[in-house]
This record gives sequence, C-alpha cells and structure tokens, in this order.
Amino acid sequence: MDDKLKQKFLPDEYIFKQGEKGNKAYLLLDGRVAIEVDGKKVSEISEMEIFGEMSLILNKPRTASVRVLRPSIVLPVDEKILGDLLDKSPPIVKSMVKQLSYRLAQCDSEIKSLKNKN
Repeated sequence: MDDKLKQKFLPDEYIFKQGEKGNKAYLLLDGRVAIEVDGKKVSEISEMEIFGEMSLILNKPRTASVRVLRPSIVLPVDEKILGDLLDKSPPIVKSMVKQLSYRLAQCDSEIKSLKNKN
C-alpha cells in the first residue's frame, strides 16, 4: 500500500461534511470516527471499515458527516480505484454493489421521512 495515498486526521477534524459532493470513499486504517447526521452522532466506525461509499457509488451528496474521534489514518478510494476493482470482479458484483447502495439510500430516505413525521 502506497503511504503517499494515506491521509492523517486529528480529533475533531471532519473528513467530510453532510451535503458535500462525495467523490471518495475511505477505508479507516487506524483510529476511530463518528458518523453524524444533522449534527448528532448516530454511529462510530472502527478500523478496517469503509465509509462514504454511497456518495461515491451513487454520485450523490453526503448524507452524513464524519468527525474524527481519535487520531486516524484513512485510505481514500476514488471513482477510478473503485471502477478498477469492480472491473476485475464478475459483472454480477458490480450490479449487486450498485443495487444495494440504491436500496440503502432509499431506506435512509424513508427513515428520515418517518423521523420528520414524529
């Protein structure tokens, strides 16, 4: 893994913010980050987990912010890297990844709608 690609972040820095264009996903190599929606922490990500993938795959704005909790190192995954990985996979994998992303985005939208009704 090329060390030049890795990015380092300190506590309370944002890797990205809700509403921004999402042109990268990230693999958390070391550290811990919080997922925030509308300024509220909804989840945490541990090492070797990926985040930001839905915006990258669906080419949509970020639906959450990611704030660093502990000093963290991430590996950005851009559209080219993702495309190269998917091109090496059987066609069904690319189709499944895209379909699962659409379904998850739809679920997120329905959950937000239900929360707004209450």
